[in-house]
Amino acid sequence: MVGLDTGFFIAHMNNDPAAISFWKELSQADLPPVVSILTIGELLYIGYRLNKSGISRKIVESIYTATNVLSIDQDIVEKAAALKAGKGMPYIDSLILATFLKAGCKEIHTTDKKHFSGINVKGLKLVFHHT
Repeated sequence: MVGLDTGFFIAHMNNDPAAISFWKELSQADLPPVVSILTIGELLYIGYRLNKSGISRKIVESIYTATNVLSIDQDIVEKAAALKAGKGMPYIDSLILATFLKAGCKEIHTTDKKHFSGINVKGLKLVFHHT
């Protein structure tokens, strides 16, 4: 299973060829990728901040159609707290990562090397896209 972080969608918005190609590839996959509900909020916020709310809304609509958007629950909050304490990553990133881990993701796509490159979970592959 694949997890898509907020940065993946920012790379897609910025026309990163690898992100665009991978998004098309995912449309033919048997299992939809996993996206945290927090990514929805981040993308909407970025749209407002950059005065591109129409674009961000279209991306969010496509995410709801083509992915499995997961909410935050008690297990995720507790795992995220441990990740934040152990890795020093921002809490929102630890919540997103904990969501992917709980869902059983074996591959995560992001642009956030600073916060995700220190993650070392057995069997987890990190793919870094360019913004």
